[in-house]
Amino acid sequence: MNSLPTHSESRSSSGFTLLEVCIALTIAMLILGVSVLGITGVQDEQRLRESAAEVESSAREALLDAIAHHRPIQLGLDGGIAGSVGGVVEVKRHGESKFRAPTAGEVWEFSPSGVCEPIEIRITSQAGVIEMGFDPLTACARKKNIIVNS
Repeated sequence: MNSLPTHSESRSSSGFTLLEVCIALTIAMLILGVSVLGITGVQDEQRLRESAAEVESSAREALLDAIAHHRPIQLGLDGGIAGSVGGVVEVKRHGESKFRAPTAGEVWEFSPSGVCEPIEIRITSQAGVIEMGFDPLTACARKKNIIVNS
């Protein structure tokens, strides 16, 4: 004979409690928040790397242009480089001990003989800081340091 289930037997269920759902949603939101912050940092680093590549490319092109046209080429340090990358530019010339703001009209010269002045450039933007030291023979950054703001 079949008997009806008792009150305690009918309460069993296979669903989640409200507390379990809230905990799961909290964990999911934490993971999402951390991943968004990570993606933002990667984007900032990519923008800094692109800016560094643009400065390096400009220097290399200026050196090649000086050689090809047999005349000195100058890049403006007070507006030319800063305007192209969107940040505050500081320079450290050979023999100087610390970075400084370029003076009005200060230039970086590239000789038709295929050399340029060894110089270090620091670009500070909202995303972070780029420091590059340029080789006088190749006009390529021989050292590059990129610091991403957190």
